[in-house]
Amino acid sequence: MEKRSSRVIERLASLLLSLSLLCLSVVAQPGRLPRIGSAIVSAQSHKKESLSREDREEVFEEVWETIYEKYYDPDFNGVDWRAVRIRYRPLVEAATNDDEFYSLIKQMVGELHDAHTRFHTPRERREREQLQATTTGISIFEVEGRPVVTGVDPSSEAALAGVEAGMIVVAIDGVPIERKIADARHRVAGTSSDRATMLRVYRRILDGDPGTTLTMTLLRKGSDRIIVTLTRRVVSDGPTVKWRRLDSGYGYVKLSLWKSPIHKEFKKALEQLRDTPGLIIDLRGNPGGEAGEVVKIASYFFSRKVSFGRFLARSGKTIDLVTDDDDEIYRSPVVILMNEASGSGSELFAACMQENNRALIVGRQSCGCVLGISRFKKVEGGGEIAVSELGYVSARGRKLEGNGVTPDESISLRISDLQAKRDRAIEEAETVLKSSVKAIR
Repeated sequence: MEKRSSRVIERLASLLLSLSLLCLSVVAQPGRLPRIGSAIVSAQSHKKESLSREDREEVFEEVWETIYEKYYDPDFNGVDWRAVRIRYRPLVEAATNDDEFYSLIKQMVGELHDAHTRFHTPRERREREQLQATTTGISIFEVEGRPVVTGVDPSSEAALAGVEAGMIVVAIDGVPIERKIADARHRVAGTSSDRATMLRVYRRILDGDPGTTLTMTLLRKGSDRIIVTLTRRVVSDGPTVKWRRLDSGYGYVKLSLWKSPIHKEFKKALEQLRDTPGLIIDLRGNPGGEAGEVVKIASYFFSRKVSFGRFLARSGKTIDLVTDDDDEIYRSPVVILMNEASGSGSELFAACMQENNRALIVGRQSCGCVLGISRFKKVEGGGEIAVSELGYVSARGRKLEGNGVTPDESISLRISDLQAKRDRAIEEAETVLKSSVKAIR
C-alpha cells in the first residue's frame, strides 16, 4: 500500500467510517473493555459558559444547512429536510439550557436514520479528539431478551466489586431497568438499523460525565442480588492489536479500531502468525475507523489487486477502494468474528473478504452502518457535526448501510455462556477452520 499514489492515500486517510462513540460501553461480547487508567476527570472540567439563545439558533441553522449542502443522498433518506427545519425551529427557540438544546439537535439529525451523520456535544468532541471515552468499566446489552452484563474490565472498580459477565441488570439508580430502557428509547435519535439503535439505548443508560456515579442492582446466577456503585472514568479509546496462538494451533488477532497507523501493528502480528494453518480475525466491538487502514490491512491477504467497493458522492464523484498486489503476507484460511457492534470499516472489510471467498464470517449480524464522512465540523460552543457525504456499495453492488453483514455461521449470545466464560464464536471459528484446512488438503 505504501507504493500507491500519495493523492489516493490522502483521500482514503481522510475518509472516516468511525462509530467509536456509539459503541464503547455496549460491546455485546465476552471479553475486556479498554484498560481503565487512574485519572478521573471532574465533571466540572472544561466547564464553559452556556450558549445564549442567539448562539443556539446559530448552531441550529449551521447544523441544518451543513446537512442540506453536504449529505450524500439528495433525497435525504426519504426525509423532507426542509420540513424538519420548520418543525424543530420553535423547539430550539424554546430550549432553556444547553442539555435540552443538544438533545433536540441530536433528535433532528437522527431524523435521517444514519449512524454516521451525528452531532457531538463538547464533551463528546473532546473525547473523540483525545481518543478517550467515559465508562463505568462494564458493558451491557440485551441477551435472550434480558439486559445483561456482557463484559467487565478486570482492572475496574466493577470487577473489584464482584460484577461478572452474565449478571442480569435489575435497576439503575433505583429505577427499574425496564423503565430506564423505555426512557432511553424515547430519547435516542434514529439511526441506521435496529441494532444500532439498541447500541445507543444501552450506551445512554450508562452514559454520564466523568467522576459521576451510578448504582446498579444486579441479579447473580440463581436469585442473589448485589448492589454496586460505580464511578464513570475516562479510558483510552485508541486502536489496539492483540494476537496469540490458540491451543488448536490457529492464529488469533483482535483489532479494536481501524485508525492509522494500526496497520503496522497488524502486519507485525500477521508476520508472527504466518505459519499457522488458519487465522481468526476478531472484529467484534470494532466500530470502524479509516478506509485507508481497511485497504492496507486487506492487502495482506491478496496477491492481486482486488476491488473493495467504492464510495459515491452526491456530485457523482467516486473513490474506489483497491488492494495492493504485492503486500500479501497470509495465505491460509481466514474466519472473521462479527457482532452488532462491528460497524462501518469492519463491515466493509468483512463483506469484501466474504465476497472474494477469502474469509468466512462467524457471529451475529453486524451494525449496518456503512457510509463515509470526510471531516468533523466544529460549531459555536465546542460541539461538532459530522455528515455522511459518501454512500458505499461493494464490488458486487451490495449496499451495507441499514443491512449489515450476514454471518456464514450464526452464533447467538447466551447468558449461560457468559456466566461460564465460554466464547462459542471462537469455538465455531476453530471448527470452520478445521473443515477449511481439510478441504484444502
